[in-house]
Amino acid sequence: MAKALGVLLSVAFGLIAACQSSGTTEFSSFAQESEPLPERLTLLTWNTQKFHDPEIEQDLLNLIRDHNPDLVFLQEVRTDQLDSYQMSGYFAKAWSYPWPGGPTVGVLTLSHSWPVRIKPVQTEWREFFVITPKVSLITEYPLPKGETLLAVNVHLLNFESWEPFMLRAQLQDLERVLGQHEGPIIMAGDFNTWSKARLALVDDLARRLQLEEIDGFPHGRKTGDLDSALLHWVFGVHPDLPLDRVYSRGFEAVSVQVLPNDSSDHRPVLVTLTLNPDLDQELESPLVVTCSNPLLMTGVGEYGSSFQIC
Repeated sequence: MAKALGVLLSVAFGLIAACQSSGTTEFSSFAQESEPLPERLTLLTWNTQKFHDPEIEQDLLNLIRDHNPDLVFLQEVRTDQLDSYQMSGYFAKAWSYPWPGGPTVGVLTLSHSWPVRIKPVQTEWREFFVITPKVSLITEYPLPKGETLLAVNVHLLNFESWEPFMLRAQLQDLERVLGQHEGPIIMAGDFNTWSKARLALVDDLARRLQLEEIDGFPHGRKTGDLDSALLHWVFGVHPDLPLDRVYSRGFEAVSVQVLPNDSSDHRPVLVTLTLNPDLDQELESPLVVTCSNPLLMTGVGEYGSSFQIC
């Protein structure tokens, strides 16, 4: 019995170790001539549920073609499902399937503009302590008047009910990076805010960073609804709270949409924002964060793009 238990534990730890993955990969190549992001920009954000539905790839191609977004934030993307979307970007690795050659899952940020800096922020903790970590990807882009935009593609930890200390740690890691930036910010993605306690942690972060949540969305965003009043009570789920959200600093919302695609368990969210030059962007107490072992990479591929990975 003890021997069998030891074998099972060894296998379990082996699977957990095999799931570990980190770093970023350039997806497609940026055009040799790259313009700054426009002051009026459109963002598409979507949790793609690991591309389980075979229709999702065509849906994504159609969305990019029809709406021509300037930024695309995708969560739960698998490397074996990536294809050309007429945009370039970076994929941040979260974890890999535990078999040789298994695909990697993470987040993907696409744009037509070169980022001047990229930084993946992987969680210290795993869901249920042993399952999978999460990763968010921060990219910084030039804007037309010399400022830079910090674009934050977020995927927050799930499955903590009463005391979300792992989520709190993840948000603190993000704040250390975002607190350095004094210019415009867009933070969007799957926040897994299915309880009031979890939403309060996100809103507290937004308040400290002077981010405002974009509201006015029609019905249709994914929620944590479990179709059971008992389960809602046991796990502290508020069935009407959306999981997919958009926060910004220095922008005003022009339009918001929840698109009707059902090839994922989340629906895509589309927002158009315009830079507000009159908005006070001064931080009361900006955080000072330095990179440990920063790596400056220049001349990536043949296109000469420059960025910094912290």
